[in-house]
Amino acid sequence: MLYSRLRPYLNKVIRAAFEGLASAEFIVFPENDRIDGSYLKYILNSWDFVKFANSLNAGDRPRVDYDQISSYLIFLPPLDEQQQIVAEIEMQFARLDDAVAALHRARVRLKHYRASVLKAACEGRLVPTEAELARQEDRDYEPASVLLARIKAERAATPAKGRGKANTAPALDTSGLPELPEGWAWTRIGECFDVYVGATPSRKQLEYWNGVIPWVSSGEVAFCNIRSTRETITELGLQRASTALHPPGTVLVGMIGEGKTRGQVAMLDISACNNQNSAAIRVSETSIDPWYVYRYLEGRYEETRAGSSGNNQPALNKSRVQAVPFPLPPAQEAERISVELSRLLSIVDQMETIVQTNLKRAESLRQSILLLAFSGKLFTS
Repeated sequence: MLYSRLRPYLNKVIRAAFEGLASAEFIVFPENDRIDGSYLKYILNSWDFVKFANSLNAGDRPRVDYDQISSYLIFLPPLDEQQQIVAEIEMQFARLDDAVAALHRARVRLKHYRASVLKAACEGRLVPTEAELARQEDRDYEPASVLLARIKAERAATPAKGRGKANTAPALDTSGLPELPEGWAWTRIGECFDVYVGATPSRKQLEYWNGVIPWVSSGEVAFCNIRSTRETITELGLQRASTALHPPGTVLVGMIGEGKTRGQVAMLDISACNNQNSAAIRVSETSIDPWYVYRYLEGRYEETRAGSSGNNQPALNKSRVQAVPFPLPPAQEAERISVELSRLLSIVDQMETIVQTNLKRAESLRQSILLLAFSGKLFTS
């Protein structure tokens, strides 16, 4: 049986359950009758030892040999007491593992709850509909069909620089989409809002950079509010690149990337430009609440990603963003949905933070158990 430390990863320890050979990347501790193998394993897994081992050699890939670590002092009680300490450690770890598993289950449930709330909101099932309230209050309201016609008319009457060609996708097939409540309408993002793709000013032209105009990179589009950016461009950079300055309330969608970036969204709280790897949806130029659009795209993150194309680097493009199906409610209802979503999801965010904090505490507690064990305080003979 071998008790080994894998190098150069000084925080990786294994206890082999078989006889065999080890490569030169291991420091091998052969079995002996003075120290319990599990006891030694837990010592080598303790933060105190890892800190000691990592302090011996600097660099990105620190390496140690047996002579270097042989000076490390360990608490070594009689063998039977070692075994009792191991039994106590493992009992405490088992309890901790149960708690950690419960935290992971809670995190999964919170994720599912968030998805179900977003789905209900964008299918008209979260708040009373405008049609229901209008009947109760004996008043008229503007249905989504009328709202959409008004938005189209306003856009047609106000040509915008950089808007590009209008969305010319065929009529939306709603056969596979959820049925919407009275007063709602299925449409497309590109029918409601202007969609822009940004650009990157030439990096070779220093006069284009470090100005006062915020410029959003795709990595900053990460389910968040954007109040500042890592980089800025100058007025000259804005003029010389095919990007545009978007108003607050613009929703950005990541279009490039195999990782998480593609399909993620962000809300501009400031006026800013964006690069070519994200699309800017100018929601605030209409009477539709920007946060309703943001939450809808958040809820359909995986579906948006699946709408991409490409081989080496799957990507969305402007036409695909424009073609995203969009459930349009009456404007006042969209505002109420946004308020209720903000309330519910803030609770989810708080609970997710608590779960994550306790997961980090669990790892600290695991090390506290080892500290007590190897200072003779966990188990009293």
